[in-house]
Amino acid sequence: MVSTIPPRDEETTVRLLTFNVNGIRTFFHYQPFSTMNQSLIKAFNYLQADIITFQELKIEKATVPKWVPSPDEFLTFISIPVKKKGYAGVGCWIRKYDEGHPLFVVAAEEGITGYLSLKLDGKNSVKTYREMDQLNLGQTVGGYDGIEMSKDEALDLDSQGRCVMIELKCQIVVICVYCPANSGLSEEGELFRMKFLKVLFKRIRNLYAMGKNPILMGDVNVCRDLIDSAESLEVLRIPVTNNTDGIQLEKNYCLNCQEFVMNPATPHRRLLNQLLKDSIVPDLAKDGILVDSTRWLQTRKRVKMYTVWNTLKNYRPVNYGSRVDFILTSDKLIPSFKESDILADVMGSDHCPVYLDLDLKGIDLEENKETVKINKIPRFEARFKYDLMNHDVLKMFAYRTKLKDTEIKSTASCSNQITKSVSGTNSNAKRSRSIDTFFSSSKQKKAKLQSFAENATKSKSSAFLPISQSPQAAIKGANKPTNSIKALFGKAPLCKHGEDAILKTSRTSTHPGKRFWVCNRPQGDTGNTESSCGFFQWV
Repeated sequence: MVSTIPPRDEETTVRLLTFNVNGIRTFFHYQPFSTMNQSLIKAFNYLQADIITFQELKIEKATVPKWVPSPDEFLTFISIPVKKKGYAGVGCWIRKYDEGHPLFVVAAEEGITGYLSLKLDGKNSVKTYREMDQLNLGQTVGGYDGIEMSKDEALDLDSQGRCVMIELKCQIVVICVYCPANSGLSEEGELFRMKFLKVLFKRIRNLYAMGKNPILMGDVNVCRDLIDSAESLEVLRIPVTNNTDGIQLEKNYCLNCQEFVMNPATPHRRLLNQLLKDSIVPDLAKDGILVDSTRWLQTRKRVKMYTVWNTLKNYRPVNYGSRVDFILTSDKLIPSFKESDILADVMGSDHCPVYLDLDLKGIDLEENKETVKINKIPRFEARFKYDLMNHDVLKMFAYRTKLKDTEIKSTASCSNQITKSVSGTNSNAKRSRSIDTFFSSSKQKKAKLQSFAENATKSKSSAFLPISQSPQAAIKGANKPTNSIKALFGKAPLCKHGEDAILKTSRTSTHPGKRFWVCNRPQGDTGNTESSCGFFQWV
């Protein structure tokens, strides 16, 4: 299913979009992106987005150039982990605007602490963002007050490629994040998570106090409200359908909703709500400075507005998930809100994109008079950061492909000839001109190769068959084991839907290895007739 992307006003609207792609290469395996030849520009234009952040890029330094589109169209800012390769990683792409445009990029930073270093114009000129801020070099976003820690502690916090900050000429600061989740539920992981969130949120408050408008967008890995968690609603036995009124639900279960936020076991949730002016808990909302743009425009009436699902358990088809991806903006930007929603039909990950359309006419375009900015591309831009200025990225990859093809030609020509003759003209693989020329042999030579391939195939297949057995008999024989489950365990019983149940194996300590039948449908909300009926039967 190819999704329909909501249109936007080209002249006065800027679209921000966040998407945890769970591996940028995997993202391009799904329709319609699989037809785009791994072109980010085509993907961004399809999504009609101007400011884009992807999380969980899962790339290494060597492959960064592949994800740097033409600088004439987009500026690229990428942060990848220092140690772990192919893990985490955040990217932000912003359309290239003229110097006088309100969305012109004036500063950019990697990380949340200000202790990461950046190489400046000179070969040996390397300084931290904090040092550059003190020297007023015009490369930094600022807002480090009250964030005190040792340099080693700060570098550890910023070592996983989790944040990119971009300041625009109109004083908007776009903060792209992939916050830690502590999936292992370890004490060390929870301490790291809380420390990261506290520093990030303190930085946001500092920027807000400086008169800037922070926009926090990305995978925050925190579910802010009870209505945003299908599993929590299920545990509390609160029935939810597509027609459920979220406002009425929160009135009927007011205590449950507030306890969900204030639960001492989930301090990260309370910490996030302290930052939100639209928190359901009044005591937390009074000091809030950010607004959940999607919830604000969709209102609290809407339920099941999830952005991530357990795809291993096939929960997405029945929409049994949670909401952890946000675009949280300064409350001063509320008058500029136009549209915001999730794009649940866009595939490519276990998450879905979230977008916000802002009306530029409603944004205060006055520049910050207190901060001197140099009107040139920040040194954190990918071409400077990853030393790509002296080579054309596309030519570099084309050269590597050509070199690879040459190696194939010189070391495996015989294998290629056989492959060419067997596969014929149906192959969709692209080949370089040298290889095409290499294979343009006479019809006689081609016929010999084809004959050789056919004989090799016959001898290979017949070598493993008994003399009396034909290939057709072998195929029929291979199909016999498909009935082994039925022979061993009998016919599958019918679940409450009247459908065949599926066989599973117990992995519990009480019944290890024991087989049982269960409903074939995925788990879902209570009352959802399309989800599992709960059927269970031991073999």
